[in-house]
Order: sequence, then structure tokens, then C-alpha cells
Amino acid sequence: MIQKTTWFQLRPLYQFLRQQADNKKFLKYLEIGATFSLVALFLLLAIQPTAQAISTLVGEINSKELNIKNMKNKIQNVLLAQESFAQVQERYSILDSSYPSQEKFYQVASNFSSISKQSSIVSPQIGFNLNQNPDKKSDSTIGKSYEVKLTGSGGFSSIMDVIEKITNSRRLVDVKSIQIVRDDFKTSSASGGINFSISSDLFYLPPSQ
Repeated sequence: MIQKTTWFQLRPLYQFLRQQADNKKFLKYLEIGATFSLVALFLLLAIQPTAQAISTLVGEINSKELNIKNMKNKIQNVLLAQESFAQVQERYSILDSSYPSQEKFYQVASNFSSISKQSSIVSPQIGFNLNQNPDKKSDSTIGKSYEVKLTGSGGFSSIMDVIEKITNSRRLVDVKSIQIVRDDFKTSSASGGINFSISSDLFYLPPSQ
């Protein structure tokens, strides 16, 4: 007599087969997960040095850009300082020629000689008196001075021209006295028979010690 197989008799076999199928699926998922984890780990290990290199490079770039910016500012400041120095130097040159820090005897003698020649003065003579005026020694606001005496002969217009050029010269000059004497013994029309003597004080301001 053939016995019929019922559902309840096959149920343990079905559960066993289902459990085996679930185990294979789990193992497959586990394998896939492990594969992705290993790939992610390898990618991380491979990318980390590159990321660090990029980060270091970006930091260096930012640092260099900041240094370049600071350098440009310093260069701009140097250019502005040079421009300001050039302007001050030009002004100082003009001021020094008017109110020098030294006596500059040779320059004064050359200037007075040139003025005499331009004004057609005959036989000009230039003398220096280095003895300071005692009254001016205590006056520190005007510095120091020395006397320059110009003598010669010429026509009246020539003498007036000399006086005008001396008083209008760039050098700070204080004309103290002017003496004009007609020389009756000279008949030359070139000289005009007039002798003159001009005494002037020239000032300078030596550096404070």
C-alpha cells in the first residue's frame, strides 16, 4: 500500500532548503560588503597622501599669495618713500643753496665774481672777514655769518646792477653798507670813474652738535 506524502511531512525539508538558501544569500551579501569595505579602505589609503599633498600645496599657495601681497605693499611704500625723498631732496637742495650748512667760500667768491663780470665791473676784488659780529653770536635763530666785501669801479648803472643781483641772489645775504665814491682821476668811459664798496653778511646754519 502506497503512503501519500503530506505537507507536514515535507515541511522540515522545505525549512532546511530555505535556511540553506538564506545562508547563501547572507554569505553573498557579506562577501559583497567585505569587497566594498576593502575597496573603500584601499581608496582611502590611496587618496590620503594625495589629499595631504593637495592640502599642503594649497597652504603654500595661500602663503605665497600673502607674501606677494605684502611684498607689493612694501614695494609700493618704498616707491612712495623714494618719491617723497626726491621731493624733499629737491626742496632741500634749494634751501641749502639759500641757507647752507657750511660757509662755501669758493661758491660765494665764484658767484660774486660772476655777478661783477655780468655787470661789467672793472677790477673787482672780493674779501672775506671771518670775525663774527658779537651781537649775533647769541642769536641762534640766524645761525652764523661772515662778511664779504666787494670792491671795484664802473658806471653808476653797473654798480646798481651789481647791488640788485647780490640782493636778489638765492643765497641769504644782508647788505650792510654801500659806499660809492667818484674818482676824478679816472677818465675812462668804461669805468665811469666811480669806485664802490659793498659789505654784506652771508649766513649759514651749521648742524647742531
